[in-house]
Amino acid sequence: MSIQIIIAEDHPLILAGIQFLLMAHKPEAVITCTSDFNKTIAMLEKRKFDLLIMDINLPGGDKVTMVHSVRLRQPNLPILVCSSYDEQLYAVPFLKAGANGYISKTAINDDFTKAVDHVLSGRTYASAEVMQQAFAKLLGSKETRENVTEKLSERELDVAQLLVKGQSTKNIGEQLSLSSSSISIYKSKIFEKLGVNNVIELTKYFQVND
Repeated sequence: MSIQIIIAEDHPLILAGIQFLLMAHKPEAVITCTSDFNKTIAMLEKRKFDLLIMDINLPGGDKVTMVHSVRLRQPNLPILVCSSYDEQLYAVPFLKAGANGYISKTAINDDFTKAVDHVLSGRTYASAEVMQQAFAKLLGSKETRENVTEKLSERELDVAQLLVKGQSTKNIGEQLSLSSSSISIYKSKIFEKLGVNNVIELTKYFQVND
């Protein structure tokens, strides 16, 4: 019996690698490929699939909200997110949104096939590091929330929260009575203490540790 798999991936080399691994692991698979999210949704409205393997940076898509859009079309479709984005920042939000698995594009081949098997059998897949992070959050949520406030000073936390809300340097300066140079210094300290490189990663850090 064939397995209907749809791959949503816009990088040809990555797509070819995924197809190669799938055909070796699941010779019975019938594979459909799309290169943008709108085409993916169109295919999901036409046909039933057994598995969706999806990049999170697809043209026409909007990261986590793509999971919701897929669920509206095929509520029970297993979704395996395959991305080059930092799994420590992105895996948990996507799993919370309803994806069945998250695997990095840097993972070894055996881990990819393992992820496919897990998701097809109704289980959740993520790397050991991500699962550890998720369990720590579940079992010690109070401690996790406190970690953010412990790492940052009160003023750094004020700046970080405004950055996450999308406030500009000018607006933050007006609200906190700080100069632009002072805000830049605070941003550098915040990024260094939390191990992030930009505001996007900072936002994901707060989402994961909410």
